[in-house]
Amino acid sequence: MKTIIEDRHIEPYASRLFDMYFGQKKIAVFDIETTGLSPASCTVILSGILQIRGGSAQVIQLFADQEDDEAEIIRKTLQILQSADAILTYNGRHFDLPFMEARAKKHGITGFSFPCNLDLYLVVSGHSPLRQILPSLRQKSLEVFMGLSDSRSDEISGGESVELYHRYRQTRSFALEKKILLHNHDDLLQLYNLLPIIEKCDFHRAMFRLGFPAGSFQIRKIAFSGRELRVAALQPQDRAIDYISFPTEEAPYSLRMSSLDHSLELAIPCESASGALYIDLLSLLGSAAAEMEKYPSAVDGYLILLEGAEIHHMEINAFLLKFFHYVLTPVVFSAGDRR
Repeated sequence: MKTIIEDRHIEPYASRLFDMYFGQKKIAVFDIETTGLSPASCTVILSGILQIRGGSAQVIQLFADQEDDEAEIIRKTLQILQSADAILTYNGRHFDLPFMEARAKKHGITGFSFPCNLDLYLVVSGHSPLRQILPSLRQKSLEVFMGLSDSRSDEISGGESVELYHRYRQTRSFALEKKILLHNHDDLLQLYNLLPIIEKCDFHRAMFRLGFPAGSFQIRKIAFSGRELRVAALQPQDRAIDYISFPTEEAPYSLRMSSLDHSLELAIPCESASGALYIDLLSLLGSAAAEMEKYPSAVDGYLILLEGAEIHHMEINAFLLKFFHYVLTPVVFSAGDRR
């Protein structure tokens, strides 16, 4: 396995929208190159990671120089990604991550989990009008739309990268290696530079549907069931506990945690009136309830979550960020300290 590392300056992306969910988080952009689409018969030939740390960045590329390098590439990739709070991918939920998981399983690599995945393809495809505007939602099409095409140096596609790799294995040509690495390198940098496109999306709805990091937790699913707001999440791997609680006056919610699969299931009963569902902020957040007063659906100490068919995605997400930080984090850490 060849390891190629490049340190470079990068202009960090920040906005009120992005920072609500990912501010102060350690972000890693992640992209792989493979010999095909099926993990049953194809392999990982290149893993690329762009680590963002303020204004500095590091591009790490792990390249399969030898036929049996794949297992080492997977182990090293997983090790590097564990230091990130969230990873940025483009169609990573449907390709890169399941491909890596399948290939890891083939090599007997288990006991890992990926950080929270911000899949920009799913944000754009499901929560913006760009599907109707652009000829395709390929990453390079978005780069043209956002005026970033001049920033890309490589001129090949993913399919061409596979062909070049087969030729490289036969010739060991440095020029071919350089082209393959450049394609992955530019995909990483360009993907990070595409982040401002979230401002053209309904990003709050996307996060409600796709999940987001909440302190040390990963929110995976948010849904309404009758008069309850239900949330499925993952606990921090190094602090996962077994815990069950039922609604009381002091803690008016149900909570189940399992250290076996790091799962967390939260159910918050809602009150109902005139076709709306709402919660009592003070009973759930205590003194932190005041931090929710700036949101439009916060009224007289209550937060309206649902009105008719309209879901208040921004307010629900903001509430959960505070609830996981102020309420659930102390529960996990205090219970963990008693073990």
